Amino acid sequence: MGREESKEQSKAAQKEKELAAAAKKTAQKDKVWEQGAKDTSKEAEAAAKDAAKQAAKQAAKLAEEKELGGVKTVRANPTAGSKAKPEPKAAGGSKYAGLKLT
Repeated sequence: MGREESKEQSKAAQKEKELAAAAKKTAQKDKVWEQGAKDTSKEAEAAAKDAAKQAAKQAAKLAEEKELGGVKTVRANPTAGSKAKPEPKAAGGSKYAGLKLT
């Protein structure tokens, strides 16, 4: 008889632990939800301003292209101003190829 009562007590204790863990988890979710429910109107306003800027920039670009007759200006040398390519290594492939022996 002792074993059966022990099993029942163990099951009851486990059930209580699970209920306590579930309540704790729910409380934590509620706490996070309250913190996460912040005022996002400033962020939405900033996003709207940014979208308006982008639209104005695009409209200005289209107007400029229309003014130029759809001709895009291209730089003479698109790689001008970029870093120069390194000099090729000396023939022979050795790092000592250019040195003179004395």
